[in-house]
This record gives sequence, C-alpha cells and structure tokens, in this order.
Amino acid sequence: MTQDIYCSLLSQTAGEQIYGTAGNGTDVWFVLEYPAVWGAKAMEESKLDDALKEHLQQAAAATPGSRLQLIKRSESRNGSGFSFFIGLSQENDAALYRFQLADFSDLAAMDLPGMVADMRAAPESYAAHKHEEPLFLVCTNGSRDRCCAKFGVPVYLAMAAYAGDQVWQTTHTGGHRFAPTMIVLPHGLYYGRVSVEDATPLVDSYNAGDVYALDRYRGRSCYKAPVQAAEYYLREETHQQSLDAFSLLDAGQQDDVWTCRFRSNGDDLVHELFVFTEESEFVNPQSCHKPATERVPQFRLLSHTVHAPTPA
Repeated sequence: MTQDIYCSLLSQTAGEQIYGTAGNGTDVWFVLEYPAVWGAKAMEESKLDDALKEHLQQAAAATPGSRLQLIKRSESRNGSGFSFFIGLSQENDAALYRFQLADFSDLAAMDLPGMVADMRAAPESYAAHKHEEPLFLVCTNGSRDRCCAKFGVPVYLAMAAYAGDQVWQTTHTGGHRFAPTMIVLPHGLYYGRVSVEDATPLVDSYNAGDVYALDRYRGRSCYKAPVQAAEYYLREETHQQSLDAFSLLDAGQQDDVWTCRFRSNGDDLVHELFVFTEESEFVNPQSCHKPATERVPQFRLLSHTVHAPTPA
C-alpha cells in the first residue's frame, strides 16, 4: 500500500459496515498500565519480565472470553505505581475493578482467573477495588497500524482534555480499518470512525446511559458478531439508544442466517430478528501493513417481528 493511502479510508470509501465488528464474545478485560513505547505486538515486545508475560498470557488463556490490553497516558508519570484493571463486560452487571501496583511484579501473585470467578460469584468481596468511573480506551498504536496513530491520537487528546483520567491510550483493539477505534469499559462498547467532534458527545452519551451514534457503533463485545449486527438493526428500527433497553434472550444459526431474540426491558416485548451473513462484494486490505486484500462478512436484516411476552 502506498504511503498516501490508508486502510481506514479505503474501508469508508467502500461503504463497509461498521456494526458487527467489535471483539467477538469478549466479556473479561485485563487492562495494564504500561507507560512505554509500544511495538506492533505490544505485550510480546514489551520490556516486562518474561515470566510476568507468561503469567498474564496464561491467565488470559485460562479465562474464557478474556482480552489483555496495555494502556498509558501521554503525560509523564509521577512515580505513584501502575494501575491494573479487571473489567467484566457481561450483558448484566458490568463492572470494573482497579488495583494499584507498586511494581509490575505485584501481578505475579495474582490468581487472575480465580479473581474473575470470585468477582462474579461474590462481587462484594472486591468492593474496596470497585472502580465507579468508566474507561475510554482509544487505540493509538501506530506501530501496529499507522491509521491508529494518525487518526487516533487527535481523538485521544480531545477526549482526554474533556474527560481527564477516564481516558487512556490503548494497544490494538482489532479493526484498524475502522480507525479511530475505541473501547468503553466496563460495558465493552466498541466505536470506530470516531472524529474529534465526537469526543465530547460520546463521553456524555455513555455517562447518560446511552449508546452513541449508530454510525460509529461497532457493537458490544459480549455478543458474537451476528448478534452485534442484530442489536444494531434493532436499535435502528426502534430508535432506542438506552444501553439497557434490551436483553438478549437467545441466538442461533442455520446456514448463513442467524435468529436473534431480544427482550425489550421496558415492556417485555420480544423482538425476533433474522440476520443474513454474506461476503462483501468489495475487497480491501485489513491493515495498512497487509497489502493483500480480502472479502469481509457483511450483515443484512431479513426480518424483524415483535411478539407479546409469553405468559408465565
């Protein structure tokens, strides 16, 4: 790819759908502050101790639906240690916990899969670590893809100027071609093609309990990709932005068609959506560093019906 062409601009020009592209079935987040230069493979190429890297990677492997992110801020540190967050992004009772580390070696003593299990079974046992403010994680890792630095850094700076300590730079979130990309925790909301002008209203929207503009919304990470697409279509058709407006009842696949049923939490109506998965007609690079082009999944709504709740 030539230096004046960016994969994110090619994606936009092609009209690639942004919905259905969030982390697929991710509902646990291990988020470590690492205020150093990031390589393309940030964790692997970091200067963390090899044993600690292995500990974190094993913890992620032993925790289904988990993802490991590195974060940092642009300003210099004051020597107060490092933050480590565990986020739970399940559909109900999303939560965020913060641990202050004197040194990275403090992580070695943490049984992270066990802590996640305890947080789910007895969240009160970690009440002292409950972090009530959200995290807005903007991907700025230009070593991974130049779109993330060119387009992500201005969004990070604008958002940090407005929301302060709630905003962090983060490593690879997946989907460079949707840069600038970001994740909002604890709910695991993915956004893409975010502009500097979106920074303030996006923060305000989340703090008000709403999903931000649907043309920026990639999906909720606890859902699989076709379910994310179904949620998009449901919100588009109902004009409902409230984050807790719907709950997923079930989802199933037959060939290329997904059936997704959501309950409307305000009136208990059941929304049934049939979503067809097909390959894109266009071919584009998935990254500025990968000149090979690919077709990508696209989702089409076949039908949406509303049913009265089943009597108990």
